[in-house]
Amino acid sequence: MAGYLLSQRQRLLERRTSKSNILQRGGEQALSHSYKDITRIDFALKRIEEGQYGLCCNCGCGIESGRLRVIPETPFCTECAKSIETQ
Repeated sequence: MAGYLLSQRQRLLERRTSKSNILQRGGEQALSHSYKDITRIDFALKRIEEGQYGLCCNCGCGIESGRLRVIPETPFCTECAKSIETQ
């Protein structure tokens, strides 16, 4: 795996652990998290393994690097995400 993918994989694993811990503790902080977040992270990890990470699951174009920095588990490019949100 390239260095970038290794670092993204590590970052996703850390996010998964953090979100899982927050949800297990419950309380007010858990209200802004969900098990869907963990599922999205798991799918992103699978896309890394399959060599599909960074490609939009809707249109197949590359996902902007800035978007992946902010939301590393995102399966959609900005345009597709906007389109899906407005549906």
